[in-house]
Amino acid sequence: MNTFPRKMLLGALWLFPFGIGLFIGNQTTDKQASFPDPSSMKAAASHRSTLTRTVNSSAERTDSRSNTFNLNGSAEERREQACSQLADILNVSDRVERTRQLLAFIDQLSPLDFESVISGFSEAGWIDFNRGEFSFLLSSWMSQDPLAAIEYLKQNEEDGWARKVAISAWASENPEAAANAIKGLEDGGKVNDWIVGLIQGMARSDPQAALLAIQQMPKNDTQKTAIREILPEVVSRGIEFAGEWIEMIDDPKLQNDTARRLGGVLAKRDPVAASDWVSQLKTVNSRRNASEVVSEIYASQDLDAAITWTESLPQDTLTEAAEGVAKHLARRDPAEAAYWLQQLGNDPDLDGARIQFIRESMNNSPEVTLENIHTLSRPADQDKYYRHVLGTWKKSNQEAAISWAQENLESISEKVYKSIVPKKQRAME
Repeated sequence: MNTFPRKMLLGALWLFPFGIGLFIGNQTTDKQASFPDPSSMKAAASHRSTLTRTVNSSAERTDSRSNTFNLNGSAEERREQACSQLADILNVSDRVERTRQLLAFIDQLSPLDFESVISGFSEAGWIDFNRGEFSFLLSSWMSQDPLAAIEYLKQNEEDGWARKVAISAWASENPEAAANAIKGLEDGGKVNDWIVGLIQGMARSDPQAALLAIQQMPKNDTQKTAIREILPEVVSRGIEFAGEWIEMIDDPKLQNDTARRLGGVLAKRDPVAASDWVSQLKTVNSRRNASEVVSEIYASQDLDAAITWTESLPQDTLTEAAEGVAKHLARRDPAEAAYWLQQLGNDPDLDGARIQFIRESMNNSPEVTLENIHTLSRPADQDKYYRHVLGTWKKSNQEAAISWAQENLESISEKVYKSIVPKKQRAME
């Protein structure tokens, strides 16, 4: 793995206390006029698509590919030709062919062409439907004239996604330069997308360095978003790397939250591997948080294997992993779920799993549910769920719910009893 130079990392960290003066550097001054009117771009696309080309015709696609810029033409001619070609390319239905034509189109652009093309793309309203193509254009502009691109985005594109794409493309190649270029930039929202893009780009070459940078950031929404959005880079490097990476987080709350998110991502890819990852986590709270999420996904795919895994965990983690198992086991067989939970012992920390069991079994098997509410460790919770389950059952089978309450008076409090059994029937007892 390429290691992000520590001096480069430290040199970038000054930007995280937001609000420091703006430094963009020398700006491109020779900028072209605005792109042609969006309506004319759409008209051009429709006209050319209808009269001159059928998308599925390979011969006509070949004609479109040969339509290159007239390098000796005027700036206005180049703009018009760019407009026509871009509209034409975006009408190609085959994604592979559209991408190939777009890359050929980008190769023809000079650094001074990009602003007109990007602004026209945006003004025509194509971004929401062609984000992949727009990201190609942005990334290419960043590779040729990043400072001009940043200045344009700062002034014209409030969409945080566009800012993240642009900075991420540059930061993956030159994180120090990208950090310097966005020094002090804010975007008006709760999340600074300039910073998130910078972290994303750094993570592509070194997720560990990106994490070190994240930990220097203020504990706010930007930090939370940044660490969440680099998780795919962590997962792509495998289970062993993910385990080492999560242990690098020195803030307990951030580590716990991230372990939970990372566990979910890993489990969706491979629940067996994710369960092994959880078992090897050294920090107890992170292991507990991750186990709850992993067990939920694991149990939904292979309940019996999830049961075996949960029972193999240390007690401090088993109690959390039991929640996902209890939920799915109660759906399959409430009586089996109740018995399984009883075999795990009287640990109060199992209340979360017991409550999952109650919620999942109460509608289909209210009697089995009621018989196990007493296993909750807190009397207040027992009262709450006796009342809830009996009240719900009473709506669908009033006679049965009242009868159960009358027959099990010693198990429920007087308050619960009175809330279920009508006064008239209580007077007859």
